[in-house]
Amino acid sequence: MTYSIVFPGQGAQSVGMGKESQEACSEIAAIYKQADEIFAKSPSISEVSFNGPEEELARTLYTQPAILTLSIALAARLKQAISDGKLGQPQFVAGHSLGEFSALYMADVLSLEDVLKLVIKRAELMEAAPVGAMSAIVGMEEAKLNEIIDGIDGASVANYNSPEQIVATGTKEAMAELGKQVEEFATANSMKVRVIALNVGGAFHSPLMQAASDEFATLIDQCNFQDAKIPVLQNINAQATTAADEIKTNLKQQMTGSVQWTQTCKDLISKNEEIWEVGPGKVLAGLVKKQERRFPVKNISSVDELKSVLEPVLN
Repeated sequence: MTYSIVFPGQGAQSVGMGKESQEACSEIAAIYKQADEIFAKSPSISEVSFNGPEEELARTLYTQPAILTLSIALAARLKQAISDGKLGQPQFVAGHSLGEFSALYMADVLSLEDVLKLVIKRAELMEAAPVGAMSAIVGMEEAKLNEIIDGIDGASVANYNSPEQIVATGTKEAMAELGKQVEEFATANSMKVRVIALNVGGAFHSPLMQAASDEFATLIDQCNFQDAKIPVLQNINAQATTAADEIKTNLKQQMTGSVQWTQTCKDLISKNEEIWEVGPGKVLAGLVKKQERRFPVKNISSVDELKSVLEPVLN
């Protein structure tokens, strides 16, 4: 059975995630402890993940390290099963935006400590970035939407999520103008298109993140990147690579570039029999189904789900 592993990004969080898993597994509890120590703020990542409140968990400062910690804690158990020869190696790993860092940990590109340090700093920088806005556009053909976005100063594409969903990013004024032009086009062409303003304070994956990206690149250079043991499909170009230098170069562009998830998903579907989504939520499973409704996706967001997925493989 060929499979690949994908890791979710910001928006997959929910209060209580990881609580039962860290109570049930000492190895997972140890990873939460290490994350809290590196985070070094109060309330801690584990406190906010397990108990909320929801408004605090929704802050980029907490959302990103919280999702990462659960994702890599579960990934660590999968890595152990592979190392023990109990589970075959995935064909590829990939992650959506923030999730790319979990993928790099899964592929042994980055150590546990380095990936935690990087994402905690990434969250700080992105929360402090200039005010902006993001909107999801559902039901509009990609070429036409790109044409509209290209004509609006301060607007760009953050995520190509699926053939029918694209997330735009930029200044608040640019997003307001984009919404107006998309709705006018949809009305004129009798199309059903939805423009959904996202509950974020920044213009992630846009040129407005350049200063944060430059500072983050300095931290990336301080980390030890290894060649990937599993090919990584990276966000910036949807291309698989194992070369440490290439991975590092691509990662430096991620904060200001578009996430090429539509193509990533297409490649994973064509080259695998199954996809495993490791981490909280089922966002990426939904995006897989947008391309291939019947394609099998297994969700692993807890120790119990991990056991249920591994049981038939190990027996």
